[in-house]
Amino acid sequence: MELYMELIDIYDENNKSTGTVMDRKEAHEKGMWHHESVVIVMNDKNQILLQKRSYKRHNYPGKWGLMAGHVMSGDTPKATAVRELKEEIGLHVYQKDLRFIEIYVKNVPSNRAFIYIYLVKTNKKVSDYILQTEELSEVKYYSIDNLIKRIKKKDKTLVFGGDQLHIDLFNLIKNFTI
Repeated sequence: MELYMELIDIYDENNKSTGTVMDRKEAHEKGMWHHESVVIVMNDKNQILLQKRSYKRHNYPGKWGLMAGHVMSGDTPKATAVRELKEEIGLHVYQKDLRFIEIYVKNVPSNRAFIYIYLVKTNKKVSDYILQTEELSEVKYYSIDNLIKRIKKKDKTLVFGGDQLHIDLFNLIKNFTI
């Protein structure tokens, strides 16, 4: 039995609020549309920070992925991105520091989501981060080219191995300046 519920706002297929609030787990079970945020953390060498998910996690335990989270009821995708960075790796940023990249529409029965993707640049080293160990076990910077090669090889250590979306996304941000 869960000790608390994570309430999220429900949207229609056109990304319009329905005014309904539902527990996150129930929303996934019923295939309800909702919002998620993803933040790509990039250092001054244009390397991407990945987090290794804790082995205690239900979804993708021990796999490498980006910073992400569900947008809680009444919150915004940008505020969620700021919160997730602070909670998961102790990185304090302001909403104005986030560069909006795109909204990715994920439409599978167990996860219908409008995923707001942001980019933030930082000069922090891996040793500067304070990890939320319930969520993740380590973080590491990777070059974009290295990540693209691993994705193309369907690297099973990645959350997104074999995913063309992430190849396109990483190619898109290669030359971004903030």
